[in-house]
Amino acid sequence: MDFKQISQEVKDLDSKAGIVTAYANVYNNIDSDGDISAPGSFNKTVTENAKRIRVLKDHNSTIVLGVHKEMNPNDPYGLYTVTQFNMNKEISRDMFTDITMAKEHGLNAELSIGYGIVARDQKNKAMITEYKLWEYSFLSSWAANELAIVGDIKSHKSPEQVITLLTKMYNLPYSDSRLVQVETILKSLEKEPLNNQHLNSEPVDEYKLITNLFN
Repeated sequence: MDFKQISQEVKDLDSKAGIVTAYANVYNNIDSDGDISAPGSFNKTVTENAKRIRVLKDHNSTIVLGVHKEMNPNDPYGLYTVTQFNMNKEISRDMFTDITMAKEHGLNAELSIGYGIVARDQKNKAMITEYKLWEYSFLSSWAANELAIVGDIKSHKSPEQVITLLTKMYNLPYSDSRLVQVETILKSLEKEPLNNQHLNSEPVDEYKLITNLFN
């Protein structure tokens, strides 16, 4: 099974129902593998295999975030999905909250499909004309990178921005285990100002701290 990742704006989000509307793949776009997904390339697999297609976290088959309520392969833009997150699961609630925070900041969600290639265009081998879709995933790896953009952390090294963002996270409806992680990082930042350079000691890498939060 292979994977393709895209960064897409969440089209719609229902925080009360735990529903996310987003594209899992786009058509007529050259991706990082040099492939192009043709319109209609998901028609057969969605029609014949929809009940077996899973919604995962980070392509981990043991972490099912929820179920797809709708998948429309005939949308002219791409593979349109409506996902019902299982809000009774801690890990699903945390991922949904991550997506909510990203949307509030005008950031994209990272989605990825787990697939096999059934057919390519005979004249243009870069064009995939038929997929076998096994699952699509919401990725946690986006969070660290996008949070760095929000706070401009990597270029400005501002502890105030880091703390402000993490404090906002602490006030969102995350699970207790995630809040413990956020609180630990906040305490670390308060004890060790990020811009201070101490003799015979390594500076605190706040970007690494935030990345660790989501890994």
